[in-house]
Amino acid sequence: MALGRYTEVARAANGDLIRAGEVTVYAAGTTDLAELWQDDEGTVPARNPAVTDLASGAWSAVAEAGLYDLLYPGGRTVHNVPVVAGASGGSAVAWGDITDKPTTFAPTINATASGAVAGNDPRLTAAAAGTASVRALAGGTATTASASDHTHTGLLSGTTAALNDEAEFADLAAATTAYNVLLAALRLRGIISGA
Repeated sequence: MALGRYTEVARAANGDLIRAGEVTVYAAGTTDLAELWQDDEGTVPARNPAVTDLASGAWSAVAEAGLYDLLYPGGRTVHNVPVVAGASGGSAVAWGDITDKPTTFAPTINATASGAVAGNDPRLTAAAAGTASVRALAGGTATTASASDHTHTGLLSGTTAALNDEAEFADLAAATTAYNVLLAALRLRGIISGA
């Protein structure tokens, strides 16, 4: 019997992780449950349907090399998923082999810190301390960004005469001196730090 391991992170049709969900594995084109194992040698039987990880949505099982249909919660089925003999890291599924897949994955709009913002969400306009907000590009006040009237002291001033990149150096000592002048200028302007 030629066995291979299949591993994946299970996702719903909308792209969300399937956590602690059941994935039923059938022999391709049938309603016959596939025989699954926990170990690569095929000595410890595994549950079918397989249960995905609560945190990551990942699941893994060993099966005889061949094609399988995977049934996910909600009724979505992926057909003809290959399990390759000797594979221990999982088998890739071609995008074209996946059926009933959505054409787009809309962002999840919600009020959590990691959710997407839309419409009249107060995070787009709030100016309270500690609240993420969008600032207008005007003014130069505590609550606005400025595109034209803001400078960093020393960053936009000074001369480049000693840093002429067209200079040719007669020897290593001259090149080293010019290099050290360049580093000093970058430190003075706050572009780099350190000794």
